[in-house]
Amino acid sequence: MNHTHESLGAVIMGGGFVSLEAARNLDKHGIRVCILGSATSVARFSRSVDRFVKWPRGLKDEELPDFLVAMAEKYHIRGWVLFPLSDEHSRIFTQHGARLAEYFVLTTPPWETFSFFYDKRLTYSLAQKVGIHMPHSCVLGNIDQLASLDVEFPVVLKPAITSHFTQTSNRKAYRADDRYELQKFYGVMSQVIPYSEIIVQDFLPEPSKNLFSFAGYYRQGEPVVGLSVKRTRQFPMDFGRQSSFVVAVELPELRELASQLLRAIHYTGLAEVEFMWNVKRARFELLEVNARFWAWHGLAVAAGLDIPYVAFAETLGLNSPIGTVRQGTKWVRPWTDVRAAAQEILSGTLSIRQYLISLRGKTVFSLFSLSDPLPFIAEPLLLLLNRLKRWTSKLRRSLYLQRFTSRR
Repeated sequence: MNHTHESLGAVIMGGGFVSLEAARNLDKHGIRVCILGSATSVARFSRSVDRFVKWPRGLKDEELPDFLVAMAEKYHIRGWVLFPLSDEHSRIFTQHGARLAEYFVLTTPPWETFSFFYDKRLTYSLAQKVGIHMPHSCVLGNIDQLASLDVEFPVVLKPAITSHFTQTSNRKAYRADDRYELQKFYGVMSQVIPYSEIIVQDFLPEPSKNLFSFAGYYRQGEPVVGLSVKRTRQFPMDFGRQSSFVVAVELPELRELASQLLRAIHYTGLAEVEFMWNVKRARFELLEVNARFWAWHGLAVAAGLDIPYVAFAETLGLNSPIGTVRQGTKWVRPWTDVRAAAQEILSGTLSIRQYLISLRGKTVFSLFSLSDPLPFIAEPLLLLLNRLKRWTSKLRRSLYLQRFTSRR
């Protein structure tokens, strides 16, 4: 649909460091940015954010489209480009695309395309169809089938739809080293998600050392701009919720593998395609695809690729800069990386000297900017505040249960 733009602008969901790094890149190109985030979002302190809208307490997923439509009218941002930062927001945008497209320019593909990456079962089916290797995976009908399951331990138990599980458990996966743990963790996960969403998968050795990605902006499955990286550290170490230390590396094979997968569905949009190097088989194997902004996209900007602006411009049919990757550029998420490094040091896989050496060279830190310092300064205080809120909430629930139990 054609929109009349009062001015060029972008709406980014979420107020954390990922949205802020995108906002800074867009602001550099003269794009006004509106961010929708929580009260403790670092983005609200940034000079690159033209407008910050506080996320309404108790807003349900099904209410989000109506809220965005009202927001577009209230703040006169109709026709702005809309960026999701989570799988669930992407799902909502794709499933309500027709309505939202009347008020925004969408960066998300149709649901029929996005669903391939929302559900890992569909991702792996697509990979198998186009001949891309992946860890051996299986989905069982019920817990009774575990007894006859022929697997080589250790294995990983992971959800097919990440958000269905992590919102409740705050975990991405479990590692089972024997059949007892397999039975136990399968039972734990089945309390949260259906059996049909539990994937039992080969555990690839040394995950903290062998994670790679190719990410960028795609048009009909071909990368308009992109880069390959080695995700050297993550937290937690084995099943990281986010990468904390990422390095740009030259790996043409990753570019071709990612394109081979996305060409099969003529994918257009942002995408990070994650791989693991399988030491035993000496090959890259597909893990998952993030069809949205990914956590470390600030590395791409630091390495010479203005990916947020490219996505913005491509969506509007404007000319966009391509740029050249400066290989070896490093991106660090400071507060998280200290914890990730500490885990590796305690496990004996990293020394303090190796950690300090890893920070040499062209290294950029998420959030840190001399021209926009407040978010970096505020972040540790906001993280502490969030932790205190979670602790207080748990304490209240615990006290309530104690009172309820004592009355009975």
